[in-house]
Amino acid sequence: MIRRIVRYGCAITGTTAIVTAAAGCGAILASPEAAHSTAPPSTLTARAAPSMLVVVTGPTGPGELISQVVAATARPREDLDVLEPGIQRRPVIASTSPGPAIVAVPSRPTAPGRDASSYQEAQYQHALSRWRGQVAAGRKAVTSRTRAALTQWLHGLRLPVSGSGQAGHQGASFPRACALAASSVSGLVNQAGSRFTGRVVLISAASLRGMPASGELDGDDVIVVTASIPSAAAASATQLNLLAAGASFAAVLGPEATPTQVDDLVSTALAGRVISEVLSSRALFANNSATLRPTAARALAGILTDLRRPGASGVVSGFASTTGSARHNQVLSQERASAVARYLESRGISRSSLLVVGHGASNLVAPGSSGDNRRVVVVVEEPVSEGS
Repeated sequence: MIRRIVRYGCAITGTTAIVTAAAGCGAILASPEAAHSTAPPSTLTARAAPSMLVVVTGPTGPGELISQVVAATARPREDLDVLEPGIQRRPVIASTSPGPAIVAVPSRPTAPGRDASSYQEAQYQHALSRWRGQVAAGRKAVTSRTRAALTQWLHGLRLPVSGSGQAGHQGASFPRACALAASSVSGLVNQAGSRFTGRVVLISAASLRGMPASGELDGDDVIVVTASIPSAAAASATQLNLLAAGASFAAVLGPEATPTQVDDLVSTALAGRVISEVLSSRALFANNSATLRPTAARALAGILTDLRRPGASGVVSGFASTTGSARHNQVLSQERASAVARYLESRGISRSSLLVVGHGASNLVAPGSSGDNRRVVVVVEEPVSEGS
């Protein structure tokens, strides 16, 4: 089944996409003799729309996983709030990361007129080559200086690597944690007065009991990490509750989740890309198998066109039925996602544009033992275009 989903946001391409802005500030990467134009210098920077990450910690404080995720997913112009329920009402961390670095470079050399001599043309080509090298150096400087500023910002946050909660404190209930996160998101939106590309809520929950209020999570991407999931059905029910509360995306991760999986989910949500196509194909695999059936090619063919678009990337998520142990289903779901990714690669899709995630036996769409749960979901994402 293929359905179209569009999530709007501002343009963002991270610290590697360089754009030319207005003339003015920054250190000029040029020697005096390189200037062959009377135009003022131009500036290079990276496009980075504002994003937010609101973290609600568990009963023992942020802990190593949360701290690692915050550090691994940091991006320019990110508002970060870290809340410890029961410790104090205000965030224990409330900070905004620095914007992308700005580097000035000379303006493009002026081309000689039609009557220019061969010597003048040669001089122009030499200056043009040198200018291109200065722009390339400027782009590298933007990336390195932006990265250095983020590192310094993270160091200043003094993120804890172990729990800091009060002894015997049980933490807030799951509905209370959602309410705290929603209140923090609302405060950031009102304060900024601007549209955020990604609005991500990361909750460390001791329990999944209860549900947030309807409409409370207005457009947020919500990721819940818990040390214990009673059953796959409980995880699925929590996801549905979060979506019913207004979340645009919901994921519930248990103890089998790796830090890398959490990092990838948070980074993707912060980037705020357009989700152009979703392929959810069932029964691509036989029972207890990660080998694609012959009929899988027909189901996957429709997604290839979207993945071949410039800048497109895909998140390949594997799932399994509840039969068997949780560990076995986690491995099986990962192998199924990898099998689909290998198929897409064999049809010309770059491996670097695919994120492969195994979800175990979560996101059930049928009774736990049903073959309908032997599925892979491929979400195709594209950069948000200017002016959308």
